[in-house]
Amino acid sequence: MNLSCHIDFDGRCEEAFHFYAEYLDAKIGLIVKIADSPLASTTPENWQGKILHGNIHIQGIDIAGADVQPDSYVKPQGFSLLLGLQSEAQVKSVFNQLSCGGKVILPPQNTFWSPCYAIVIDRFNVPWKLNCAT
Repeated sequence: MNLSCHIDFDGRCEEAFHFYAEYLDAKIGLIVKIADSPLASTTPENWQGKILHGNIHIQGIDIAGADVQPDSYVKPQGFSLLLGLQSEAQVKSVFNQLSCGGKVILPPQNTFWSPCYAIVIDRFNVPWKLNCAT
């Protein structure tokens, strides 16, 4: 048995995965576009290049994602991706990348459980909690 998560995107799944690959040292895996699937014949032309299913490997975790058409898309809520980092500098660096175009909930700061902890919703509407364990 294994556990992973699936994130619905507002049409920017591929952009998000490339962003995460660049700034989170992630590896993009399988990407299936709508145009390359049986759904192509029933999907509007402007959505043919969108992602039907994709996955990315971030720090030991597989995350799946897909684009959801605007009439069905709901911003993620009720969860966060928790990313454990090795140093305060890493937390601040990742925070700076994820917060660009996103929404800062809690800037990097010392807490009773971590020397550096932050919360941000990135520009793809994905909520992140960044934690330095040491």
